[in-house]
Amino acid sequence: MRIQLLIPIVFTLFSFNLSFAQSMEGKANRGHAHNHQTANEQNVERSTGTSGTGSNIDVICHRVFWRLNPDTSIGKYIKGSVQFNFKTTQASVSAITFDLRSILTVDSIIFRNNKFLLNSGFTRSGNIVTVNLGTTLTNNFIDSFNVFYQGVPPNVNIYEQGFQITQGTTAGNVLSTLSESYEDRDWWPCKHDMQDKVDSMDITVSVPWGKPGNSVFPLVVDTFWVSTNGKFIDSAIVGNDRIFKFKTIYPIATYLVSVTVARFDRAYWSVNTGTTNVQVLYNLLKGGTNNAAAISAISTKVNPTFQKWTSLFGEYPFKLEKHGFSAGMDGFAAMEHQTMSSMTAGTVANVPTLIHEMTHQWFGDNVTFAHWNDLWLAEGFAEYSDPLSKEMVPDVGTPASAYTNRNSIKTSATGSSLLTTSTWIPNANTLNSNLIWNSTYGSAIYKRGAMVVSMLRTMCGDSIFFNTCIKYQAELAGKSVTTDTLRNYFNRALGRDISVFFDDYVGGSDTINVLKGGRGHPTNNVIWNNPNTNGQAQKRLIISLGTQTRSAGSNVAYFRGPIQIHVRGALAANDTTITIFDWGGGNLSYAGKGISAPIAGNRLSFDLSFVPTSLLYDDSARTMSLGTGTSMSAAGTRTTKTTTLESYTWLGTTNTTWGTATNWLSTPGLPPSGADVLIATTAANNAILPANTTLGSVTINSGKTLNLNNFALTLNWQARGTGTFIGSATSNINIISDGGELNFLQTSAATRSLGSLILQPKSKLTIGAGLLEVLSPFTVPTGAILNVKSSGFTLK
Repeated sequence: MRIQLLIPIVFTLFSFNLSFAQSMEGKANRGHAHNHQTANEQNVERSTGTSGTGSNIDVICHRVFWRLNPDTSIGKYIKGSVQFNFKTTQASVSAITFDLRSILTVDSIIFRNNKFLLNSGFTRSGNIVTVNLGTTLTNNFIDSFNVFYQGVPPNVNIYEQGFQITQGTTAGNVLSTLSESYEDRDWWPCKHDMQDKVDSMDITVSVPWGKPGNSVFPLVVDTFWVSTNGKFIDSAIVGNDRIFKFKTIYPIATYLVSVTVARFDRAYWSVNTGTTNVQVLYNLLKGGTNNAAAISAISTKVNPTFQKWTSLFGEYPFKLEKHGFSAGMDGFAAMEHQTMSSMTAGTVANVPTLIHEMTHQWFGDNVTFAHWNDLWLAEGFAEYSDPLSKEMVPDVGTPASAYTNRNSIKTSATGSSLLTTSTWIPNANTLNSNLIWNSTYGSAIYKRGAMVVSMLRTMCGDSIFFNTCIKYQAELAGKSVTTDTLRNYFNRALGRDISVFFDDYVGGSDTINVLKGGRGHPTNNVIWNNPNTNGQAQKRLIISLGTQTRSAGSNVAYFRGPIQIHVRGALAANDTTITIFDWGGGNLSYAGKGISAPIAGNRLSFDLSFVPTSLLYDDSARTMSLGTGTSMSAAGTRTTKTTTLESYTWLGTTNTTWGTATNWLSTPGLPPSGADVLIATTAANNAILPANTTLGSVTINSGKTLNLNNFALTLNWQARGTGTFIGSATSNINIISDGGELNFLQTSAATRSLGSLILQPKSKLTIGAGLLEVLSPFTVPTGAILNVKSSGFTLK
């Protein structure tokens, strides 16, 4: 989370020495390749950071030493050492490149006890350093070199922060870093590439200790404390210095490395996440006016949310180290540095901000976007954490406050300022921090990104959505991903390809610079009726979609995605919410607990327990679409009722032939393949299938039958009603998703028989109370569910 705050700064530090011995630190903790899933789900080696450095190595470990002194009068200055432990990823490696701003001086580079100097062992071109090894390394060779450097990092340039010093009103001078998006190289040598995370880091920081301070702190027992990534290992007071040591064993992107040096008040907690007691700490600027409120916010609101997130998203990714916040950052409200988020003094007690940065520990830190194009994968989930926490954690909020928050996000996502901005960021807008953050993309990744997350949850239902998030986090821990990666996870969970949704509402993936959509939003006209004809008794709700319009600036011909509708009756208890998925072209799916196969014919039916009196379009603000129509609802939530809307209804007026038009209600007429069908109570003749047939769902009303006539019936959705099927030894039924309940005519062994019954993976079906004999081998595939109401299910 970034909110601009520009303040002048001053800094310096002292010299030091550090061994440069080769290290394999962190190899045991890797267990993963630095890759991500592409659209075809192939794992490929990737090393294509913006600058292209280090393309022939995999960074294993960094050993870092910094001497930092915020109280120096010389000015902002850094002097340090970074050891690169690496493994080659190509044959014949004789030179290695890394990133460091040209304004900083490289004193020397040590490789195998050889001291390299500028133009004698290493060269520089712009912000890239090239180390000429003087030897050739084979593929998969492990080695190391050490970079000694110093200088004055660049000043703030709007959204480019980097390395800064500020003066607090109560704590004196504070040093802090903020590297997102490209400013890691502004203050330490690294390979800036989110796909090659550093597998582990040893961080050692030396600061002044126990010396008289300035006019604010003339007498001090101690001076500065260090806040950085990873687990605190040790500290030692050596003369007037104190040396702090930290270690992280988890893969970390270089932009998430940070350090803050300040006079801190420190607060500690231990939070049990079910399997582990995780240390939670807060480093607050000494004497800060918001410190008491910050401690209360953490203990009463953030920690309960932290526990809840472990059940919704999986175990805390860095449970063996810590989860913390550090005050003193300059420039923006907060930043999700791994294991230790940084905050400004003004945001230390802001609960939504604290929860936002905590959520990033899963989305952004543990699972990181491969390029800045897919930044929404981090910010969208983190922004959505605000209404989610209000909804899920009573200590944080209420359903009413969660709605207010969601509605605010939706209003921004569909507002005029973002109409021409996609959720995905095109290549031209990812070249530097200002192009990302000082633009409408800096808002879209939050607001539109959060609504994409909300829509995923809406169409999946909570069970599928959160279980998929847990799997995504566990299987991709420490890796980098793209939008296509997330899409593939939800495709597998749903058993349905929802690429069109990502195309229309996100717009792209990774650096493939083809904008498929992602701009604007739709306004849908939902048409509905609850007929009192053909045995429907007004409790059967029929929904159809009228014309969709798109907002100004939209680059999408037709938005395909979820639609949520709030159905109400005459009594307060008459209240339910239904979700559908609009594929376009008159194809709709039942959604909200997964997504059914597409249903043709532009109408879906829902059997309610009450008579609906009004329908509101997404009045809970869960989708990035609006509703229009003739109802008296508030703008954006309207629908249209019409008494002429009916299901595809079999009346059997002429004969039993399925394809005879006069056997069907004249409007809408003959059903297309895959449509929802109603066999009416008033039907004069029962229906007989003429061939292998696909239906969306079929409702057979009381006393009526549907004769399979020795053919195969594919059900994309449910069998409903108390009427019965007439089977045979050569009839077949194929269940695609939720098949509802099958009841068979019990007149004879033939009518209650099937040649085969096929359940697709992840489908479910109930066999009714009557007998059913299946003559072919039958298996329940992985993920499918079969319920049998009686003992009358026989396999022969």
